[in-house]
Amino acid sequence: MNLQLDQIIYTKIDRILKTYGLSAEMIRMIQTSLNADSPTGELFKWVHLTRMSCECTGGNAEAALPGGIGMEFFALAADIFDDIQDKDHEDLPWRRIPEANAINLANCLLMLSFDAIAAIPNDKIYREICTVLQRMGVTASNGQFMEFLYTGSPQVSLEQYFDMVRQKSGSITACACKMGAILGEATEPLAGSMAEFGLNFGIMNQIRNDLNDFLHFEKKKDFVSNKKTLPYVYLSHTLKGEIAKQFKGLTQCNSGGSQAFGDKEKQQLKQIAVEEGVAQYCTVMFEIYRQKAQEILESIPVSGRQKEKMIQLVG
Repeated sequence: MNLQLDQIIYTKIDRILKTYGLSAEMIRMIQTSLNADSPTGELFKWVHLTRMSCECTGGNAEAALPGGIGMEFFALAADIFDDIQDKDHEDLPWRRIPEANAINLANCLLMLSFDAIAAIPNDKIYREICTVLQRMGVTASNGQFMEFLYTGSPQVSLEQYFDMVRQKSGSITACACKMGAILGEATEPLAGSMAEFGLNFGIMNQIRNDLNDFLHFEKKKDFVSNKKTLPYVYLSHTLKGEIAKQFKGLTQCNSGGSQAFGDKEKQQLKQIAVEEGVAQYCTVMFEIYRQKAQEILESIPVSGRQKEKMIQLVG
């Protein structure tokens, strides 16, 4: 089913790209960038999240595609902007071209996201989807703004961290799930429940990413960039005495750039993270949001068969 649907998605995306007379290089970059960051080889994860949300609420896969493709374009644009700002993922296609070109690529994808949803035939549903996508864009942008604002702050509370993650990461998955529900012609309360599921699903995934990336110095610059990820915020609030001084000293290495943060410092940070239970804390918080997401799914008034695939996402 997915292979056949993926081919339909490829065809629809190709049709959209050819509508505007885009340069061959721009089309190539978009096609190369789509799915480039999928660690499992899964194709069109945002289309399929939107599609599963639609099916979960009684809709059909075909009805979800305009919204799903819009989400795919939008989320890719957000990833490109994020990686440019973080100086991360240098192996991905948009990081191997000049930054000015990458910014233009992301801007083009944002515009294409609204072109994709214009294919929704029902005017009322189209207007609802436009509103949901626009509001998510504003919220996610504010979350991204907060993330970079906090980079320069000496102290960020756990409450501030989770508020930022709700806006930056949670809003995007909430948007995909709500759009899917609307395209499936769900009731307003049901669409709201799907959005709440998506919010918790997005937060739990961000927690997992924060933990995985914290000590992944080869590919991620989270710590040396003073990015306030959950492990960083947790340690800054938990550590006391001499260990707190050591951690503060490590954070101040960042002012000298990544070269000042050498093997000795990396090992010291790893030791602190292990001894202070960073993995255990993040795992507990991940599980809290995972359970919230699962409870929402279990409570929505549709058959178990309809929501089975969504439950597998958080199972």
